[in-house]
Amino acid sequence: LVRKATPREVIMLNNQAPEPRIHNKNVLQVHSIFYTIQGEGPFCGKPALFIRLAGCVIQCPGCDTDYTSRRKHYHVQDLIAHCQRTMYKGGLIVITGGEPFRQDLSLFIPELTKRGFIVQVETNGMVPPSQGVHFSTDLHQPQGKAYIVCSPKDKVINEQILRACCCLKYVMGAEDVGEDGLPNTVLGRRLKGIIARPPSWFQRPIYLQPMDEKDDEKNARNIQACIQSCMEKGYTLQLQIHKYLNLE
Repeated sequence: LVRKATPREVIMLNNQAPEPRIHNKNVLQVHSIFYTIQGEGPFCGKPALFIRLAGCVIQCPGCDTDYTSRRKHYHVQDLIAHCQRTMYKGGLIVITGGEPFRQDLSLFIPELTKRGFIVQVETNGMVPPSQGVHFSTDLHQPQGKAYIVCSPKDKVINEQILRACCCLKYVMGAEDVGEDGLPNTVLGRRLKGIIARPPSWFQRPIYLQPMDEKDDEKNARNIQACIQSCMEKGYTLQLQIHKYLNLE
């Protein structure tokens, strides 16, 4: 049987304050750029150039990602040139954060896809995607396409995000399992209602991965809870393999 959620204390790992959306398609606030292996989502295991944008629109207590300690302002054309110098032709560019759609990507993403890059945007689903950008839900022959991977962090998913995303990705702890096998909170963020669920029409992949609580015993229980939910409900189990490989 799937465990029901029970009250628990969530350690406040994240002290980074939320930031408002900004609208400048020519300049992006970048926290960091690094070349690594994509550790999760539909392109898990693929070499990727990560562009971590600064800032997020919310503050999840259990978030373990630094996205505010530093930032550099890049003109989009300079950032494109950096990608071309650093990444092999047709490779994967992951735009993450924080929350990438806090900033205007309407110029940046098309400039990447027209050069043949695969672009993956990782979003919390709370704000709409940048206007004028085509996002694909077909993961076959991905070169020159852009994709949205949504990890819901609120009671609802923005309708435009839901229609455009290629998959949904949930993070779950062992003591936070709903009757449908998905978490009732995400990264310690507690709401009056539960975290948004996939609608009945959604037939794209749903990934479930254990929450990293920086505690081996808790993490082992989280892994087992995710395994159980996947086997009972048909979700796809996913571990953050970059952490097991000691990669960023």
